[in-house]
Amino acid sequence: MSYLNKKHILFLGSIFAFSLFFTGISCDEGGISKDEYQIQYLRKEQLSNLYNNEILPLNRGFVSSTEALINSIEAFKQDVTIENLENARLQWVNMLKIWKHLELYNLGGVQDSFIHFEINRWPTNTEIIEDYIEGTETIDEAFIASNGSSSKGISALEYILFSSQNIEEVINAFSVNTNFERRLDYLDALAHNLKTKAQDLQVIWTTDEAEFINALENGISGSQSQLTNALITLIEEVVISKLGNALGDNTGGTIDVEALEAYRSGSSLVIIQAHLTALNRCYEGVFIEKTIAWGYDDYLKLISNEALDAEIVDAFNLCQIKIDAISGTLYDELTNSPEDVIDLQEAFTNLLVFIKVDLANAIGTTVTINDNDGD
Repeated sequence: MSYLNKKHILFLGSIFAFSLFFTGISCDEGGISKDEYQIQYLRKEQLSNLYNNEILPLNRGFVSSTEALINSIEAFKQDVTIENLENARLQWVNMLKIWKHLELYNLGGVQDSFIHFEINRWPTNTEIIEDYIEGTETIDEAFIASNGSSSKGISALEYILFSSQNIEEVINAFSVNTNFERRLDYLDALAHNLKTKAQDLQVIWTTDEAEFINALENGISGSQSQLTNALITLIEEVVISKLGNALGDNTGGTIDVEALEAYRSGSSLVIIQAHLTALNRCYEGVFIEKTIAWGYDDYLKLISNEALDAEIVDAFNLCQIKIDAISGTLYDELTNSPEDVIDLQEAFTNLLVFIKVDLANAIGTTVTINDNDGD
């Protein structure tokens, strides 16, 4: 029996037990109807599942990945070799993948804190980073923390670690070139500051647990509505910023490969894949086996909208098919076969319509205006 079939059976059994529980409740007990009780119950189960089985593990994983990154960078700082550089780069990519899952959950207290900007702001300001390295101020974590978000975080780390396609040039920048010691210090301080921010983010989520899970109201202050808007925002970022800018949507079709996020490391497609996986996991609520994986799909089944669920599942599958059709990096694909990238953008646009219009309308979400809206 497939896991999804098991999930369906668990879901039906839970709904049956839940219905029995509510047969003894009056239609308007405490001013809330039985239907509203059921809706709020499902919202809370969805939010609890998401928080305990996805958001918290991602936060723990992100902190651990920054620690591994620090260890690899300190080893590189002690012994500047190609092997140690490649290990530091690998740890950066591993950390990036976790972050690009966690990046979806920029809502509530986390969004109010603006900490996501401190962790990952693209593009990074390479000129000011070089000015700092050429300067005279002591470079340590306190120095990094005092500077703007465009000169630190994940994107700044990528620039320092992948500053050239020629690995020997990167090694020279850390070993023999002018200010190489300060470049190493900047790299090390960036990693330590990122770990601090990862820990700060974890604290915010831990503090906001009860507020997040118990905000069951149907409105922009409700956690489910905020979550739905977060899904919409991330898909729009993929369509408009992470693909559209490079495709030249605002420049008459002039392709700009350097508009791709993380193009230096060749990780642009890795980011898109991580986003798609995070979006799909959030929609289905499937995080850990042998648990009731409450997700949006269950919510649609409850309101007898299985047809929409099937269409959304197909939309997710189409996005994956278009990603799989790209064999190399997104940078190379834009250069050689931009039509494949256009197909990928169209697949995400299709997914956006289903989430922003159909899903939002079906569950009663108020869609808020964000910076990515083209309206």
